Amino acid sequence: MNPPMHTRVRNYFSDAGLIGSFTPQLLIWNDSGHAADSFMVFRPNGGSAVRNGLGSEYYVMVDVIGSKGSNGATDGAVQAIIDHVQENPMADECVGYLQNLGGIPAPVPTSEGRLVYRLQFVATYGA
Repeated sequence: MNPPMHTRVRNYFSDAGLIGSFTPQLLIWNDSGHAADSFMVFRPNGGSAVRNGLGSEYYVMVDVIGSKGSNGATDGAVQAIIDHVQENPMADECVGYLQNLGGIPAPVPTSEGRLVYRLQFVATYGA
């Protein structure tokens, strides 16, 4: 059995060196309580109908959550992710064709001063 697409996208990011100092997490953000920690949370976010033997679109939400006071570094990491995916849309056969959906949204600040970017990607994968 193949891992879920959000796990495959996490593996793609890890293999590409896009996670860096961010702590990867699946499904929900679990804060460590340390303001210096940063996170990337990978979760499913819908897609097209999944049919046997046909290609499907899998939407994956990636929350990039910066450490407190590192707005520039967080913004740079987000841009590096977008640039890498744009330049390497078919770098992983387990993901298929990966592209950003919706560009880079405005970051949302948390109550403790972290920036959160919610990036959406679509992986077109044929079984």
